[in-house]
Amino acid sequence: MPNLKELLPTVQENVSLAEQCTYKLGGPARYFYLAKSSEDLLKAIQAATKLGIEYTVIGWGSNILIADLGYDGLVIKNLGGKLTANGEEIIVESGVDLSKLVDFATKKGLTGLEFASGIPGTVGGAVYGNAGAYGSSFSEIVTEVTVYQAGEIKKMSNRDMGFGYRHSILKEKPALVLSVILKLKKGDQKEIAAKVREIIKQREAKLPSEPSCGCVFKNIELDKVAIDKAKVIKGLDISEEEWNEATKYGKLSSGYIIDRLGLKDKKIGGCHISSKHGAYIVNTEHARAEHVIMLISEVKMKVRNATGIQLQEEVQYLGF
Repeated sequence: MPNLKELLPTVQENVSLAEQCTYKLGGPARYFYLAKSSEDLLKAIQAATKLGIEYTVIGWGSNILIADLGYDGLVIKNLGGKLTANGEEIIVESGVDLSKLVDFATKKGLTGLEFASGIPGTVGGAVYGNAGAYGSSFSEIVTEVTVYQAGEIKKMSNRDMGFGYRHSILKEKPALVLSVILKLKKGDQKEIAAKVREIIKQREAKLPSEPSCGCVFKNIELDKVAIDKAKVIKGLDISEEEWNEATKYGKLSSGYIIDRLGLKDKKIGGCHISSKHGAYIVNTEHARAEHVIMLISEVKMKVRNATGIQLQEEVQYLGF
């Protein structure tokens, strides 16, 4: 039987994953391969499957926490790929950077993607986790997703994807996103570009610049999670009016809860809760993954004790 190097000549061994993720922490990958197209991606997956090697696929590594011991398998970094426009549709491969996608749509005068401005990551990860911001998400613009699942290439409709808040069916029934068709609308190019610039400006003003994985915790969807409103109001020491303001969009922000409980700037090891946004845990002093895990656990415990709310993580774990 051939070895991995014979099937993937450019595969590397013992590569630091801290350099491959936005958190800038985590141990090494036993094997590491850079895929620059859907063809590269499939080739790597099929090679790993043939040799019985465990594998995972990452993009920017912007929503993952990697274990200090790393990952004892093949990490495939999916970056690059093609994107084309067909009228109001964009066909894009999963490894394309979101900033490149937004820029492409803007230059084509297509509106509907502005919300994704400044979100770090790739198209594949954005569809997998139904990324969103400013009241919009990918579920609103995805019409078809081509995936690789159980050795077959399949096409899935928007309905098939089972989209929810930061969720898709791919989190329950794993499949690899190869490409996506997005349905946008014609708009004024100058207005779209101005909106993109404004959203990026807003994100830079309110979000931390230190290494992080983005929001660690999901917001609470009030129509899907049973909570004791009176207990939450008491635990957060807020008025009925403040409650109404905080929940006017049907969600209770995890960052707001953490802020109200005085947990901002709470520190363990080399990481701490951001002073800018309570749902961000930033790496400022060569943090280890174990530090982040400990801080996540402490925050969840304090929130649960004070409000009865069980926070759910948005971050994905690798190597644990």
